[in-house]
Amino acid sequence: MKMSSISMVVFAVYLSCLGLIFVLIPNPVISLFGFPPTTEVWIRILGYVLGALSFYYFMAVRENAESFYRWTVYARLPILPTFAVFVFTGIGPPVILLFGTFDTGCAIWTWHALKNEQEA
Repeated sequence: MKMSSISMVVFAVYLSCLGLIFVLIPNPVISLFGFPPTTEVWIRILGYVLGALSFYYFMAVRENAESFYRWTVYARLPILPTFAVFVFTGIGPPVILLFGTFDTGCAIWTWHALKNEQEA
């Protein structure tokens, strides 16, 4: 399996895990990060959306859809600066920078892998 595909599988697993957690047991997890518990459905809807996104990632790997890989890089790279704006304007807690860092790191990994594979 190519490194770009491995990076996509890692991110798909990450999305799947977050999705399942947010659908099944969101409050213990979000409280670990300083968010108040919620009984509203929005967190479970987010979990479903994350699960659906993970399905797209898994299918893209299955089909070796390198165009999709590139699209995800463009979509994931701005997440850390976006989350940083949320933190610095006071509308988000600093812990979201961890998620942004992981997401952006995975995007850079995918980008780097695609670049290396193209040069090879």
